[in-house]
Amino acid sequence: MSKKVSVSQYTYSSPKINSDFDGYRIAVLSDLHANEVGAGNSLLIKKIVEINPDLVIAAGDMVSDNAKNMHITFELLKTLSNMYDIYYGCGNHELKLALNPVTKAKYRHYRRALRKIGVHYLNNKSCHIRRGGSKISVTGVNIGRKYYKKLGKKKMPDGYLNRLICPHSVYSEDAGLSILIAHNPLYFEQYAGWGADIVFSGHVHGGIMVLPFIGGVISPSLELFPKYDFGEFTLNVEKDGHTSTMYLSRGLGAHTIPIRINNRPEIMVIELKNSVK
Repeated sequence: MSKKVSVSQYTYSSPKINSDFDGYRIAVLSDLHANEVGAGNSLLIKKIVEINPDLVIAAGDMVSDNAKNMHITFELLKTLSNMYDIYYGCGNHELKLALNPVTKAKYRHYRRALRKIGVHYLNNKSCHIRRGGSKISVTGVNIGRKYYKKLGKKKMPDGYLNRLICPHSVYSEDAGLSILIAHNPLYFEQYAGWGADIVFSGHVHGGIMVLPFIGGVISPSLELFPKYDFGEFTLNVEKDGHTSTMYLSRGLGAHTIPIRINNRPEIMVIELKNSVK
């Protein structure tokens, strides 16, 4: 693994963000795959401490489906949990661990251990972050394995997300900002239609190799030059005028295609700003 970690900084502005959350900073980690950035992830931890976020989001695939070295991820999150609130969403590797008869017991132990140290493990669940009289909802969605298939995209039927997670009303005056941790970026349109203001995703590993002026080359599903490779994407939902923004991390590790070319491990940092000061 590269010993260099890049920090990509973004600003998200919205009238839904009032003074309680103005300047709130979120650090996003994804796709560690139980790797280390520096011994014991010391370099990764150092970077996060320098960022000094208000919140850490783990956007899936923090471990790998072979169940090896899960202790590396746990020790990282244990260290970070002593300093920051952590909200963890599932990726396809967590999903495989949970479904495999050989690994599911180890995975359950891992999940229980994370909850004991205070990590909010959001497996098709939502919770609220409150400051003053304001709140932000954070939801983690765990879509089915068929939506991660290679060489093609499985159509997601209408209402599927609403059956997994309660729909977020974009019309309610007190709804507040809605954050959705959704590992697979291919379904950004569905996440936006569900009502997410912000989507945090990973999975694509930045396209494995990044070409200047072109972007990511190949996704884990073996799609060449994927539409969603890394960075910031916005989408308007015509039926209600709602706008959703997706922050897609290049991730921290490697797995299916175990290389990274011109594609340093990444921590994303999103700062929330009130757009109506």
